[in-house]
Amino acid sequence: MAAPTAEIRHRSVAENGITVHVAEAGPEAGPAVLFVHGFPELWYSWRHQMENLAARGYRCVAPDLRGYGGTTAPPDPSSYTIFHIVGDLVALLDALRLPQVFVVGHDWGAIVSWNLCLLRPDRVRALVNLSVAFMPRNPSIKPVDYFRRAYGDDYYVCRFQEPGFEAGFANFDLKRFFKMALIVQTTGSSAMSLNKMQASNKEITLPSWLSEEDVSYLASVYAKTGFGGGLNYYRCLDLNWELMAPWTGAKVQVPTKFIVGDGDLAYHHPGVKGYIHKGGLKRDVPMLEEVVVIKGAGHFIQQERAQEISDHIYDYIKKFDTGLSTPKLSKL
Repeated sequence: MAAPTAEIRHRSVAENGITVHVAEAGPEAGPAVLFVHGFPELWYSWRHQMENLAARGYRCVAPDLRGYGGTTAPPDPSSYTIFHIVGDLVALLDALRLPQVFVVGHDWGAIVSWNLCLLRPDRVRALVNLSVAFMPRNPSIKPVDYFRRAYGDDYYVCRFQEPGFEAGFANFDLKRFFKMALIVQTTGSSAMSLNKMQASNKEITLPSWLSEEDVSYLASVYAKTGFGGGLNYYRCLDLNWELMAPWTGAKVQVPTKFIVGDGDLAYHHPGVKGYIHKGGLKRDVPMLEEVVVIKGAGHFIQQERAQEISDHIYDYIKKFDTGLSTPKLSKL
């Protein structure tokens, strides 16, 4: 799974019953940072942060999550619960002999990272999450029902529940799909609508932060793997809701920094701004230390504002005891 990025090492790790493709950069003795990607992405979304932090002496570890890229993709949608994904990450840390790491997540990777911190705070020294705020379990409504009520049946989260929906990507120009998906500016049912994306004849001009080379890499990998693995995360939303019932009201007890772009679609979901800025996020994440809203930035913020995000991550994690090659176990 080589990619057009310098100084990145690749390997496969057998753990938790699957084989995980892992990209690494930086000295193996350095403090470790685990990067967790979202949809429709790969480890590649973190290429800029990996190079930046590796140059500062950190060991950067970015897996393709279960179902993505070079990592095993079990066919059964029920094999993609939050317990499977968190279990994969814990097993990866064990395989790499990393008792504790800094964690950086984005999009679905942020959801996974919140839950990693919720379930195994002992393995996380500090968290920097991007774009998707913590979502406390609402015992009165299942997630898919919530999205259906808010946006209608055509909303992509609802459409992704349909068995075989991923087949619709087969007839799509994947390079065009990724260009549209990564710079999408719409909300509601128009977001990630394959029919509307396929019907669009609009000329796409790539922003300065996204190159033809970047798009080609993503398209080439997804052409081989398909999208089923990524869609299965969405298909487990309601199952996760059922399984996480014992953690209703549980708090994330890990030092945290949260970053979001003011143009991010996730920032404009109903109630999200109020939850972030009026005490809800701090209530559920008591060790939240910083909330950063970046003006003019969209959803794929670690690529769009690569240097700024790298600096934000470094400025936060450097405050902790990073001088040891093997970080101390958490006292949380």
